[in-house]
Amino acid sequence: MTLIEALLFGFLIVLAAGVVRLFRQQQTQQGNVVQCTEQLSELNRQLTLLTESMHELRSGSIGVGKKVKGLEAQLRQLQEKQQQLEEMEPESKLYSGAVKLLQQGASVEEVMQECELPRAEAELLFSLHGKG
Repeated sequence: MTLIEALLFGFLIVLAAGVVRLFRQQQTQQGNVVQCTEQLSELNRQLTLLTESMHELRSGSIGVGKKVKGLEAQLRQLQEKQQQLEEMEPESKLYSGAVKLLQQGASVEEVMQECELPRAEAELLFSLHGKG
């Protein structure tokens, strides 16, 4: 073998080794691409699930908001009615005071004295609201 042939042979071996190394690098990179593609697919799936969950939460919160507004309106109406009832006849204040006394354990006689009610009315309130 001549020197040129030996150099060519050596060059071919180095070239073959380089080709093998490049082939292995290409296979590794293809494996990385496959792995990245799988990860991207999984991330897209998770994003889709999160988007659906967020949409459901948003829809639910809108429904809750509407329900709260309705309940606030009802509460305002009830407060207005309660205030109207409290501002009605003075007798109603007398009866509400008598009911409070009865709920605190007052006797019929005590209610008659404190609220200046006739016995029949005091006894009626006692039978309806008394603790005894």
